[in-house]
Amino acid sequence: MPYDDRSPRTEPAGTARRIHAAMIAFAAGDALGVPWEGRPPGSIDPAEVVRLPAPDRGWPRGSTSDDTAQMVLVARCLADTDGRPASMDFLTRLAAAAPGVRGLGPTTRRALAHFHATGELPAPSAGDLPTNGAAMRIAPVGWAVPPHLPERRRRLCAALSAATHRAPAAMAAACVIAAMASAAAEGADAGDLPDVAAAEARWAAEHHGPMDPVADAARGRWSPPSEGVSLDAVETAAAVVHVIREAPDLAAALPYAVSLGGDADTVAALVGGVLGARDPEGITRLGWLGLVDLGEYPGLGDLAARLAALRGATAAGP
Repeated sequence: MPYDDRSPRTEPAGTARRIHAAMIAFAAGDALGVPWEGRPPGSIDPAEVVRLPAPDRGWPRGSTSDDTAQMVLVARCLADTDGRPASMDFLTRLAAAAPGVRGLGPTTRRALAHFHATGELPAPSAGDLPTNGAAMRIAPVGWAVPPHLPERRRRLCAALSAATHRAPAAMAAACVIAAMASAAAEGADAGDLPDVAAAEARWAAEHHGPMDPVADAARGRWSPPSEGVSLDAVETAAAVVHVIREAPDLAAALPYAVSLGGDADTVAALVGGVLGARDPEGITRLGWLGLVDLGEYPGLGDLAARLAALRGATAAGP
């Protein structure tokens, strides 16, 4: 039966729980991937992944990266602006938080340097890199906006992407991730999520540019790169869809995401943000979750409740 984005499947009381679980699963995927970021798949030992070894870069064991830091910043920005953030709202917050954020990517660093020099957003350029920083942080938009309001969700994706990432492919990938997160928070079946991604990819292809890898991944026709998943936004979105299609259970999906190599923490974080919302009980099956350092992000439960309230108000509004 095709996924019906017009029929809510969850009661408001359960939405906050789903979003909270999604946040924890997102951070867990991030931390699981951090020690292996940049490595090719052949050098990743699946048995070692779930032991969360200390990262080589000197970060503490169980650390999260800019993936989780920016996801939480987006969530707070949405909650604090009543779901109406402008690009500058997010960029200002990111600039203030950046000194304490681990592992900021190249496009984000360039945007921050431009902001510090000029006080302005990055201008669109033919040389904009289609990296995955916008998709990486965008899941809270999906958690906060129900599936039957796709245009509102897409406007938010555009605003929050443009703070640092102006390349059309970067925005397109963000739309795909947000669409899956939105459906997952509504209780969509795991088997429906690749179809959600494929449908959003079709829309994004018409408005931003080709999204063939995402459509291929949704149909089981995409293979992970032998050298690992790159920072390319569309490739990252395809990897997330691939993992969810091949390993829809959270406990199996997160290590599998890391095993793809390359930008392992981002792929695993996004998989966690989607599957954690779909199945909040999934986090109880992560036997290694206690090794993840969530101490930098107090109040996630309250933040999840604020996003759930925003989702409910958005759904009931005009």
